[in-house]
Amino acid sequence: MKIIAIDNASTGEELGLRVNDEIVRINGQRVRDVLDYRYLVTDEELELEVKREGETVIYEIEKETDDSLGLNFEPLKIRGCGNDCIFCFVDQNPKGMRSTMYFRDEDFRLSFLSGHYVTLSNISRVDLKRIVQQCMTPLFISVHATEPKIRKFLLGINFDDRLLDKIAYLTENGITLNTQIVLCPEINDGEVLHKTLWDLAKFYPGVRSVAIVPVGLTKHREGLTRIAPVTRDYARQLLRIADDYAAEFRRKLDTHFVYPSDEFYIIAGEALPPAARYDAFDQMENGVGMLRDLLNDFQKKQINRLPQVLPKPTKVTLVTATLAGQFIQENIVSRLAEIENFTPELVVVKNKFYGESITVTGLLTGQDIFAALHERDLGAAVFLPKSCLNDNNIFLDDWKLSELSEKLGVPVAPLQNDFSQIFSLLNEF
Repeated sequence: MKIIAIDNASTGEELGLRVNDEIVRINGQRVRDVLDYRYLVTDEELELEVKREGETVIYEIEKETDDSLGLNFEPLKIRGCGNDCIFCFVDQNPKGMRSTMYFRDEDFRLSFLSGHYVTLSNISRVDLKRIVQQCMTPLFISVHATEPKIRKFLLGINFDDRLLDKIAYLTENGITLNTQIVLCPEINDGEVLHKTLWDLAKFYPGVRSVAIVPVGLTKHREGLTRIAPVTRDYARQLLRIADDYAAEFRRKLDTHFVYPSDEFYIIAGEALPPAARYDAFDQMENGVGMLRDLLNDFQKKQINRLPQVLPKPTKVTLVTATLAGQFIQENIVSRLAEIENFTPELVVVKNKFYGESITVTGLLTGQDIFAALHERDLGAAVFLPKSCLNDNNIFLDDWKLSELSEKLGVPVAPLQNDFSQIFSLLNEF
C-alpha cells in the first residue's frame, strides 16, 4: 500500500512517514489494500512495517482507536468480472468511448465501500472469510434468479456458483445483504421470480431487501441475446405482483422486503407509493424510493429555504431525462415558479447517445444536453442532475462540464437533489 499523501498535523506526519512509503504489514499481518489497512489500524498499539527506498523501517505506535494516522493511499486496483451477463450494460456501449467504459468490475470491496452490486459468482472462500472477519456489511448482491439454470443463463456462466450457500455463510456470520433482480420479461419473472423471492426471504433479516429493476436496453445491442423490453402493461402487472408479495412478506416478516424501482412506477404511469412502502429506504441508490425521498425532502425541508421573491427578474433552465420529466415538472418546477421574479424552465432531454429507451438521468451525455439546449433562451444559468457527471465533472461521452458551459455561453451547475441550492449558486455566478 503506497502512501500518496499525508494529512497535515496528523499522527503519520508526526511519525515522519513519507509520501511513496509502502505499508507492508501492521502487527505482522500483510496489508493488501485500503480495507485491510482500515481494519488493522484500529488497534491502539501498532507495529508498522514500512518499505522505504528498498529498506524496511519499523514504527511502534500507541494511538486512539479512531486515529487512522492521516494516511492517504493509491486507488484500489479493481477486480474484473468473469461473467458474461446477457444484459450487461458494458456490452451495450457504443464504440469509441474511453477505455474504462468497457471494463466490467466485480469487486466485493466496492460493494462494501460504494454500494456496487456484485454477483459473488467467482468469489473465493478466502474472500468470503475476509468479508466476515473484517465485518464488511452491508453488501449489495445481484441475484437475478436463484434457479440455477436461469441464473447461469443470465450471468453467461457454465457452472452452478452455489449462490445460496454463499448467502447462507455470510448471513449466518452477521453480514447484511441488500439484493437486486434485474427483471427480464419472459426469462426471470413468473415462477422463477416466485422461487427467487422466497429463497431469499428464508435468509431474512440477513437478506434485508430485494430491489426489482427493469432491464436497460440501449440501441447498441447488435449480436447480443434478444431481451423483450419492459412495456407499460408489463410494468403495471409487475407492480400488482410485487405488491401482493410485499403484503405477504409484511404479514410474515414485518417488512415489505421486495421493492420495485421508481422506473416501474413511471413506466406504468402510476403514482409513487408513500414513504412507508419503502421501509428503511435501503436501496435508494438503486433508484428505489429516490423520487419519493426527493419529494418528501422538497416539501418538508427545501421549500422552507426558498425565497419568496428575487430582487430582479431571473430565468434559469433545469435539465432532466425523460423518466422523471413529468414528475419534476409537476412537483418541483411548478412550485419554484411561484417565486416572484423567478422563471424556471424544465427541458427534458431525450437520450440519443444510447437510444430513447434509456430514460434515466444518470446516463445523459454532454452532447445530448447540448443538442437540446443550444438554440434556447437559457436565462442566467443551467442546472442539471449531479448523477450524469462523474467525480471529475465529466459526462459519459467525455464532455466536460466546463466545455458544456463554454459552448452554451452560460454557467452550468450540477444539483444534488436540492433545488434550494439554485439561489445560492445564482449569487456565486
